[in-house]
Amino acid sequence: MTRRYSPRKAIDTEKDPYLLREEPEDMTMCSECSIIYHNKRWRLPEEQELKRKERFKKTLCPACQKIRDRFVGGYVTLKGEFLKEHKEEILNLLKNKEEIARYTNPLERIIEIKDLGDTVEITTTTEKFAQRIGRILHKAFHGEVEYKWSDDVKIARVLWRR
Repeated sequence: MTRRYSPRKAIDTEKDPYLLREEPEDMTMCSECSIIYHNKRWRLPEEQELKRKERFKKTLCPACQKIRDRFVGGYVTLKGEFLKEHKEEILNLLKNKEEIARYTNPLERIIEIKDLGDTVEITTTTEKFAQRIGRILHKAFHGEVEYKWSDDVKIARVLWRR
């Protein structure tokens, strides 16, 4: 399978303390998820690079650090009668979209999915990924989406209901 890497140009590192930390050395691999830091970007490894894991320097990527520290960039809340009837389908769609998003920006991840019965709460590593989840749900299942951003810290709150 051929993968195309397309770097995202509008990644805002201004207020993300995990991206402002000391830059890793080139050709460093995350010890948790195996993404690679190369040419000032985190990217998914190629198949031949995975076979030579031992040759890379190791560190934790910013996404794995955020997951470890529970540093949330976005909150997505799902509600409604439609959710009760289609919960498995909705969650499968979101997991698939997360996997696809990793090709563009491997630092955008779902931290946790909490199933609270009539509500599902999802936390993400970036506010932009939370916003994109809202757009994905609206496009696939319609319903109402509300977006709220905090001014001081980069956090998005997204509410989807149908």
